[in-house]
Amino acid sequence: MTGVSRIDRNPVTAAQARHDLIIVGGGVYGVMLALEAGRRGKRALLLERDDFGGATSRNHLRTLHGGLRYLQSLDVPRFFESVGERRWFLSRLPALARVLPCLMPLYGRGLMRPAVMGPALLLNDTLGACRNRGVSGERRLPMGRLVGRGRTLELFPQAERRGLQGAALWYDAAMPEHQRLLMELLRWACTLGAGALNYVEAENLLRHDERVAGVLALDRLSGQRLEFRAPLVVNAAGPWCRELAQKFDQDQPRLMRRRLLLFNVLFRRKALSECALALTPRRGPSHTYFVHSWQGRMLAGTGEVLLDDERSAAEPRPEEIAAFIADLNDAVPELSIQEGDIEAVYAGILPATAAGRLAAREVILNHGAVQGPMGLYSVSGVKYTTSRLVAAKAMKRIFPSAKPRPLAPPEAANSGRWFFAYDWEPPPGWSAESLRELVEEEAIVHLDDLLFRRSGLGENARRARELLPRLRPLFSWSDLRWQQECERVLSRLRGRA
Repeated sequence: MTGVSRIDRNPVTAAQARHDLIIVGGGVYGVMLALEAGRRGKRALLLERDDFGGATSRNHLRTLHGGLRYLQSLDVPRFFESVGERRWFLSRLPALARVLPCLMPLYGRGLMRPAVMGPALLLNDTLGACRNRGVSGERRLPMGRLVGRGRTLELFPQAERRGLQGAALWYDAAMPEHQRLLMELLRWACTLGAGALNYVEAENLLRHDERVAGVLALDRLSGQRLEFRAPLVVNAAGPWCRELAQKFDQDQPRLMRRRLLLFNVLFRRKALSECALALTPRRGPSHTYFVHSWQGRMLAGTGEVLLDDERSAAEPRPEEIAAFIADLNDAVPELSIQEGDIEAVYAGILPATAAGRLAAREVILNHGAVQGPMGLYSVSGVKYTTSRLVAAKAMKRIFPSAKPRPLAPPEAANSGRWFFAYDWEPPPGWSAESLRELVEEEAIVHLDDLLFRRSGLGENARRARELLPRLRPLFSWSDLRWQQECERVLSRLRGRA
């Protein structure tokens, strides 16, 4: 069963069709569930109440981490999962994933010692010996190593020199065009028979004799309520998965025992190094930040804030951003970064343990096995890197006899289409007509869908404002609608820190 590599938004047609399963939530976990269903010959319908990849799945550090961090806690199974899934991205989508060198300056304290990091790097490469299987050319990851003080300062000139003994250098992966990565995954799912509807909100579970029969959903554009039919429904609503489980069945605390706000900050500064830097403030308590070289710009993360029940906004408070910046300045005294240097803050909510730490594992819940409706499942994930593997685990439980087909993505997924770097400027003679195919094929409903979630055109706020009048010919909206859409974009840009 195959379709075309495009996303057609037609809720009425989708309501008339029969689906093997309905997935609620259009973040990376929902998209990967649709893809893995398609690989098993199952027809999925994906429903997203806002736009695809608009919440936590967009607001991350844009890295695809292997398992080095899990060796600290001796979580070997998670190490192998991360290495394998990083390899999956590098081998299947090489135009959308690249090698990311990582550097940790060593100062002879705690884990930041050559005597600790040397064996750790060796163990990382030994256990991850299969990291390059199926990966070609420049996407292959070199072995990690220790480098001396001189080489450390060549790679990272602003490193604190006092007490510097050298650095640990290893290799991970990054996804610079993260919007395109998610959309190419979704288009791939559509070639395998999936349907995808944005701005359609699942309101109620349809049942027949205590079994799932589908969902009742609201098309937020037309205001029409539609019934979408399928014998299986998967709740992949990310930060709202526990809330949706309660609406469809009953409260399931283990889906989201507590909520952890994670945030990353893009600065109007050149990157400190071509390497991603693992930096720890000199003052306690110890927290390692990753200062990532994203398209030559400084992208730093990750701040963590445990949310209480009364706090719902998925954004850090000014004092939390100030503390984040103070930590970066403490880790790199020469940095002297200020809040006025902020280009954007990317924040999202992930599940936390009862103790307030980021959850270590995904949760895949069969509601029918705990006295809920048969055919209802919930998936609560943690990491972008392992999202496909979690989706595959869920599909194995839901369709135990369906074997996945070893399929490659559509050729166009690796074509580099609609890539726009932070520093990109329209060349002489550039026309917005070059975006016409994108607008027509990827269910763009609002102007900010195009700028922020289909491309990186909105990452550079100055450029986004200048581009707005040039994008007008792409849309047949009335002048009033165009003004409203522009104000929607400008409001988002003004709302940045």
